[in-house]
Amino acid sequence: MDDEKRLNEIGIIHGTSIILDNNIDEISYKTIVNNIKSENEPEEIDLTNTQSNDSITNTQLENEKIDGPLFKSFDAYLHENGFEIGDLPLMNSFLPIKIKRGIINKLPKSITIRHQKYRHVDHLEMMNVEEVRRFANFWLNELQMSLQRIGWMYGYYTEDQHYPYGIRAVCEAIYEPPQYSNINDVIMIEDEMLMNVDKIAERLGLERIGMIFTRLPNECFLTARELIRVIEMQYNSLKHIHYTGYPISTMVTCTMSPDDNGQPVLNAYMASDLALALFRDELFTSSQSFNHIISTKCNIHHDSTNNSSRGSSGSSTNTTGGSGTEEVIRELMPILIESGKEVVDFDTSWLIVRINESAPIKPNSFFPKLTIPFPIENRNTNSTNTNSTNSNMDGMNMDGIKYNVIKVEKKELMEYINGNGDELWNNFHFLIYICKVLDVDTALSICDSIIQQQPIDDLIKELLLH
Repeated sequence: MDDEKRLNEIGIIHGTSIILDNNIDEISYKTIVNNIKSENEPEEIDLTNTQSNDSITNTQLENEKIDGPLFKSFDAYLHENGFEIGDLPLMNSFLPIKIKRGIINKLPKSITIRHQKYRHVDHLEMMNVEEVRRFANFWLNELQMSLQRIGWMYGYYTEDQHYPYGIRAVCEAIYEPPQYSNINDVIMIEDEMLMNVDKIAERLGLERIGMIFTRLPNECFLTARELIRVIEMQYNSLKHIHYTGYPISTMVTCTMSPDDNGQPVLNAYMASDLALALFRDELFTSSQSFNHIISTKCNIHHDSTNNSSRGSSGSSTNTTGGSGTEEVIRELMPILIESGKEVVDFDTSWLIVRINESAPIKPNSFFPKLTIPFPIENRNTNSTNTNSTNSNMDGMNMDGIKYNVIKVEKKELMEYINGNGDELWNNFHFLIYICKVLDVDTALSICDSIIQQQPIDDLIKELLLH
């Protein structure tokens, strides 16, 4: 305990970057300052590091500093390429080929690893700045970055005139589901409320637009595990709604990590279509051991005289068809080519598409900022509600803390109801709470009243307080 106190006195906490130099006698370090005060003091968190929508100009867009290649909106890319979609990753199969004896076999396609030239969403705007601020404050102040946090973003999509045929995702709310957290990772667990949360959002004209999660400073944009999580989310949300018939996902991922001054920095990403295609055909390994390297099941090509032929599973099976028995002598995996060389593993950055992000100078959120905010769901942190667990989830052992309780004390509820005016109903987290303690139909009827700007029966207040 004395060591921890001594470290805190000199400004070293969870997330501090320490640089060691063998050529000098002293240790130099860059301190991440933990100067958070309380959730009720919004000025403590500076979200202006992200570019404001109100200040975007064409010159800035042309000169914007992003790591990696520049991306075009998907429709702009199609216009330039004659609306041809046949060569796009999700229109092609990369499944391994079973080689059978005595017949002409088709070889699997080779896969060239390259940066995607287009993106399905061009910009993420955090319209509800207060919501993001509360998410950041809880992580920085309450958890002190020693436990990571994840949430679903809800909002809508709109045209973005700053990009040709551009699409903008606008975040209006963050729902924090049940989750396991530790210092390096966070995992969502089964959530019986998620379907009803989606219903509430839909009734308000919103939808799930992606996820946001915290992470400690890291040299790579997304670790391999984080990237697999992003890929899985996008793949499960693929829709065939584009006029070309090409399947697309518009789910965006936003990461939050501290800068050298302890202020949260947001970065938005999507996984490329090639990443989704490789995931679809089960070419990624079940476990990812490295941060910036993603591993696949593919093998390096060898000469055909070598018994361990490229991509061979080494197995031999018999399949019986209408004309008799056909022997499968091996299974050939696709060839992965990175910068002209065959590879098995490659850098995660190849599969990441950078999305621009911003927070408006003058937010105009659908949800008003209330005098007394409603408690966020699944944030139980006291000893009676916190469970230390060891769980094998998503193919990995995880020691962490379980957050899975939507509980509001009666005193908190009375303060919220009495401390806010008629706008108290128009709060995403309050509606989720009503759905939990009453029923989803009551929550949806309140949503209808909010949209239609009609009064809400005071009987609901009485039901909540008694």
